[in-house]
Amino acid sequence: MLLTSLWDEITVIVLVVLLGAGCGSLRQHSSLRPISSKPPASAIVLSAPVTVIDQSATDTFPAGKYRPLYEDRGGYYFEAPAKVLVDDVAVFAYEGGLYIARGATEPTGWYVNRPSGKTMGRFKKIPPYKLVP
Repeated sequence: MLLTSLWDEITVIVLVVLLGAGCGSLRQHSSLRPISSKPPASAIVLSAPVTVIDQSATDTFPAGKYRPLYEDRGGYYFEAPAKVLVDDVAVFAYEGGLYIARGATEPTGWYVNRPSGKTMGRFKKIPPYKLVP
């Protein structure tokens, strides 16, 4: 009986910790909203796929026209024309795209919307691109 009670307490503690971690990730991105201000371009065009290393995964952003979809206090999110391929233990396809900071005129970052939350990174070298006014 005592063992069952201890396991019940551990289960409750683990659930509370997981719930708290999940809510924390929601607050982190709560300023993300649909575009309401004028982005620096109507689109960004990548003429070739771009690959970045994200921790242990390799993310491949497709060639094509990226359109502004969301913004936050820091900048604009341009959605990829197709899913971003993430090669981790297996290959997955997720929504993602390029990021332009407010006041900037080039895509300095990228983002991928994984099931565990949004991951973002900065390009070590800005990929070849074209801004569409």
